[in-house]
Amino acid sequence: MMSSFKVVRRNGIALFDYLLILGLVLAPMTELRVWKIGPSELLCMLWSTKYIRGFFEGGLKNYLIRFWLLFYLTVTAGMLYCLIFYPRESSGVDGLFTWFFMLYISLGVYAGMKKHSLRGILSILETVVVLSAVWYLFLLVYSRVVSPYFFGARLWYARVRYTGGGRNPHQMAILSLGMMFVSFYFLCRVKLSLPKKLLHAACMLAHLYYLFLTRSTTAWMAMAAAYAVGAVLLFLLLKRSVRNRQITVILLAGFSLLVVMVAFTQLYQKFYNWVAKDPNGLHRFQLFAYVLDPLRKNFLFGLGDGTHSNDGISEFHNTYLEIIGMSGLIGVIIFVLFTYRMIKKLWHDPFLLILPFAYYVYGFAGFGMRRLPYWVLSVIMMAMAEKIPIQEGLRFKERRLSRAWSPEGLLYE
Repeated sequence: MMSSFKVVRRNGIALFDYLLILGLVLAPMTELRVWKIGPSELLCMLWSTKYIRGFFEGGLKNYLIRFWLLFYLTVTAGMLYCLIFYPRESSGVDGLFTWFFMLYISLGVYAGMKKHSLRGILSILETVVVLSAVWYLFLLVYSRVVSPYFFGARLWYARVRYTGGGRNPHQMAILSLGMMFVSFYFLCRVKLSLPKKLLHAACMLAHLYYLFLTRSTTAWMAMAAAYAVGAVLLFLLLKRSVRNRQITVILLAGFSLLVVMVAFTQLYQKFYNWVAKDPNGLHRFQLFAYVLDPLRKNFLFGLGDGTHSNDGISEFHNTYLEIIGMSGLIGVIIFVLFTYRMIKKLWHDPFLLILPFAYYVYGFAGFGMRRLPYWVLSVIMMAMAEKIPIQEGLRFKERRLSRAWSPEGLLYE
């Protein structure tokens, strides 16, 4: 059908939106890139170009554009300083291009989602979840039956870790991590028919399996932490009164603190043993210890994108240490303020926070901020928060809550 000169399929998704959908689905397949541009990057940039101009119509009022402009300027300043005094540690123009791409996609996706209805956003997310589950199942079977390579892109790292066509398994892990919590949101907060519930449950299991095959202990840690938060939110949702919720939170916090105090040694030993099983696990902690090096070289705005751990030999493999090394004190302040504003916006429905929370936990042992799904899915959550009717959000100050909601005209029931 035709609607406002746009070709729209029967599921309500404009054909043009499939550029973003396919771009996100193909995000892990980084071995198909030429330089830094692959099918995913090209598709997402084309889609974002249609909308990004509208983002600047309001000037600098939006916190997302303020974050990106200030952060990008800080990284650029750090890069110039690093090229002059420590050129061996800088990624130069390559690094600036990577961050410009993330800036461009973030602003374009946010502006585009603002122009879509809530029903349209959910339809796009659901399509991404289903297509990615099916596509990476196809590649998994293909790798077992036909070849471990797909058009030159390897599907397994060292023959034991599933990459889905990526240069390393973490690119697959961060997409599957996000997809699981998109389906988790649907199951918890959107009214679904039984077939839809089964569909999202199946997709969650598929992406859980892919995550398992990546053998990414970082992603497993993020998944466990995010599901724990989700379980607490679901438990609180069953409590009708504010007092009951407050008592529940206090009891859960007190019990958790007591467990940590009593069993700290045993928990620490289990955590240490778990990390030690990862070939890179303990080595990451050694890299973390070099965080003061870039601060000594440029405390104020860091050294820009590059390798700043162990005297320029390696990255930190930690989002927060990388931000410190890249952008110094100024960048850390910008990032903290952005995080605060994002949490404040998403708190309208805390279930929207679970996906970014998973990525933030992932950041303790990985640099997810340089992955496309990190920004695309996070800004979609932000755009959704502005469209959910205020009475339907999970508001802890109200006594009655809607356990699940369905936006007007959304064909899920």
